[in-house]
Amino acid sequence: MPTKQYAPIAREGHGTLLLVAICASVLNAFLGFYAAIPAWLLLVSLFYQFRDPTEIPPPLPLAIVSPIHGTIVRLGTARDPWLKRTAESIVIETGLFDVHSIYAPTEGKIMEQWRSVPNPAPNDDDPPHSSAYWIRTDEGDDIVLVITQGAWGGRISFDYHPGERVGHGRRIGFANLGCKARLYLPLGSRYEVARASKVAAGSSIVGTLIHLTRMARPVVSGEAAVASATADDVH
Repeated sequence: MPTKQYAPIAREGHGTLLLVAICASVLNAFLGFYAAIPAWLLLVSLFYQFRDPTEIPPPLPLAIVSPIHGTIVRLGTARDPWLKRTAESIVIETGLFDVHSIYAPTEGKIMEQWRSVPNPAPNDDDPPHSSAYWIRTDEGDDIVLVITQGAWGGRISFDYHPGERVGHGRRIGFANLGCKARLYLPLGSRYEVARASKVAAGSSIVGTLIHLTRMARPVVSGEAAVASATADDVH
């Protein structure tokens, strides 16, 4: 399984940074420092663009962490077109100058991966080119993470594939120039953020999976009948 070797700069930017650094050095050598200033400024801005800080997830197994840095733009129930269910939905949008790494919202196994939205798409926030990842937790909860290119475009890359496991808050990809993320959580999950909240990828809790214990969950008719029969036998 791929692992994240935490480094201050995303590996997706290494090639670009090397190329710009070489160009800046050549300009500096042949035309002088002042002529190379634009190239050096571009290099500095790219280092900022590809920064990749270490994020530590909270030690809460049922917590759903934000997959990207950004702002909460929408909360509420919505139709999940991939698993064909009604789900709790959280939409997060990253800015051009935010960190662009993508993190797993929960620990589990990637069950499936889709490169397009089922037709017809029920949500305006799921354009046809959205990529979706279905993660099933060890407790059997199904989480769908949808990643859509941001307004600035840019390449989106992922390091994991169906059948592989992802860790809670582990770095799983990179969205150059930003993206929008939508989480589909099981119905009844609790929101831990408000609209317009700022969140950090891999560490900010945006939701909590709710697991009813046997004592807390409603008694179904079959269980009630068994309980009644048991009581009659006792008496």
